[in-house]
Amino acid sequence: MVHSDEFKAAVGKFPTGIAIITCNDLNTLYGFTANSFTSVSLSPPLISFCLNHSARSIKAFKNSDYFAISILANDQSEISQYFATPKKKDRFQNTSYQLGEASNSALIIGATCWIECSKYQQIDCGDHTIFIGKVEKTKINNDKPPLLYYSKKYWDVT
Repeated sequence: MVHSDEFKAAVGKFPTGIAIITCNDLNTLYGFTANSFTSVSLSPPLISFCLNHSARSIKAFKNSDYFAISILANDQSEISQYFATPKKKDRFQNTSYQLGEASNSALIIGATCWIECSKYQQIDCGDHTIFIGKVEKTKINNDKPPLLYYSKKYWDVT
C-alpha cells in the first residue's frame, strides 16, 4: 500500500478550485477550506465532499441538515489560508459573510459562486466521512476567475 505522503503528493498534481464549506449547527457557524468537492448527479442535483474524522467541525457537519459551499475567487487566498488553519477558533470573526436563505450557513462575500445544500446522505469511509448534498439553491456572484490550487500553491487562471 502506498504511503500517505506519496498519496498526497500524487493527488496534489491534480489542479483544483478552492471552496469554503460551512454549516450552522445550533446557531454556531463552522467552516473549512476544501480543495475537493464534486458533482454527483444532475437529477436530483447532488454534490459531495469529504471531511476527516479528526476535523474539529466533523460533529457539526454530521449534526447539521444543511451546508453551503462558497467557491473562492482568485483574490481570496487569504480567506482560504485562514479557514485552512486548524487553530483558528472563530473563523467568521474577520470574514465577511451572509447567511444563506436555504441553508442558514455562512456564504463568503466575494466568492464567485454559492451552492446551498440539504444533506442527502453521509457515509463513513476510511478516515473520512463523505457528505452528499442535494443542491437547493445556487447563485453566481461575479465573473472573477476562481482561486486554483496545484502542487501546494495558489494559482490564478488569468
